[in-house]
Amino acid sequence: MEIRTVVHPVDLTTHGAHGLQWLKGRLWDSDISLKRSGPQALVLFLLAAAALVAELSYHHNGLGLLDAWRAERVVIFYNVEELVLSQVGSSLAFWVVVAAIFRIVFGMLVGVADMVLYKRITGRPFDWEAMINSSVVNLVFLTTGLFTFMNPAVQDLLRHYVRLVQSVPTLVNLNGALALVVACFIADFCYYWSHRWAHKIRLFWNLGHINHHRSRNLSQLTQVVDPQTSVLDVAGGRAFVMLLLPLVTKLFSLDIRGAGWMLVVLLILDAWTNPSHSVVLYQAEMRFKVLRLFRSVLVTPAVHFTHHSREQAHNISDGSNFGARLTLWDRLFGTYVEPPPYIPDAGLFGDDADYCRNPLRFIFQPYVRMFEELRINSLRCWPAILLGPASYSPPVPARSKY
Repeated sequence: MEIRTVVHPVDLTTHGAHGLQWLKGRLWDSDISLKRSGPQALVLFLLAAAALVAELSYHHNGLGLLDAWRAERVVIFYNVEELVLSQVGSSLAFWVVVAAIFRIVFGMLVGVADMVLYKRITGRPFDWEAMINSSVVNLVFLTTGLFTFMNPAVQDLLRHYVRLVQSVPTLVNLNGALALVVACFIADFCYYWSHRWAHKIRLFWNLGHINHHRSRNLSQLTQVVDPQTSVLDVAGGRAFVMLLLPLVTKLFSLDIRGAGWMLVVLLILDAWTNPSHSVVLYQAEMRFKVLRLFRSVLVTPAVHFTHHSREQAHNISDGSNFGARLTLWDRLFGTYVEPPPYIPDAGLFGDDADYCRNPLRFIFQPYVRMFEELRINSLRCWPAILLGPASYSPPVPARSKY
């Protein structure tokens, strides 16, 4: 009897496709989701602890405490030129440093309070997976920004721009408290329009600022920063601040050294307004009328939290409340919305948004979608795909479930 061995050919292509599909499912499609019991609970605890340390250290500048006492310069107000401590009296310099340290410590404490009290305030459990995802994405974005400005070509371009700014004549000399007030208004004006651009222009929104709004369970520890590159960090005011602000302020001589104790007061106010994604501070505003009175001038935490609202009533012009620290420009240009007497639902307008908890997909999916849109649409659609309104949809939409 003849025995034959039949060897069936192995389809390597099929096996390879299955392998890639499995890998995609694990690395791209899956979200961070861990059980609250058994071994996964321990993994969740360890990851959440690491995420908390990373957020407080880097995103909320906890590491800055190590150098705060030896600081030579202090940021007084968002986008205003730093104060050189050696150029003010020793007593004032001491209290400026104390206020700057208070600003860091207060922000960290607010973040922890959000985590502890989130369920009591909102009725929903704290989103541990979102904090883990945010911490990884923030580390990537912050590190990317560091390397961007270490690039020799970028540094050379900035040096040329500095020389251009220095060639602009100074027309008005201001100093002291008046200089500080003018500097704050100019800086916030630049931020306001840069932030509105980030919501209006497709490239800046889809590849940049959308990341900051991709959180349904918003808190100080579950919000992602914008990509820290000069092009995509339009919402952070960098486009206007880098280009317009130095030129405008060069027309004025804004010497804030003579502002005296107003510097300390402004630092304390900034400490309160800076944790602007906090449910704890929003709750405090709802309880205490005196805090709500500041809304007539300042972008309080509740005012900025309303900027993150996904409720259509707060969608004035692809969003609302675009100012960084002052409500003046929103009121002047018709985009101010009074915070409601409840904490609004945060996130993106529409119900098909991808609030993913996967750092890889979170970072790269916007690029994948835009490249797909460019690939499948004609060249005449490219200007609108890149620089059209954020609400623009190309004739052939990208095929993606995200």
